[in-house]
Amino acid sequence: MKRLKQILLLAATGGQLLGIAMLFINIKAAIMFYILYALLIIALFIVLIAERKKEKEEEEKNDYSDY
Repeated sequence: MKRLKQILLLAATGGQLLGIAMLFINIKAAIMFYILYALLIIALFIVLIAERKKEKEEEEKNDYSDY
């Protein structure tokens, strides 16, 4: 999961930088890169939410506060 987060974050950052550069070269390509950037950010949030839910379930299983 950690590796997937790193790949998505790197791809999203690269997509944003490439989109900015493409604004000066080709506007249609820049729009496509920004759409790809948005999809990568959404995928990253989905992975982070799924990971947080998994951590929350583990915390609830290991809750020893009801002694």
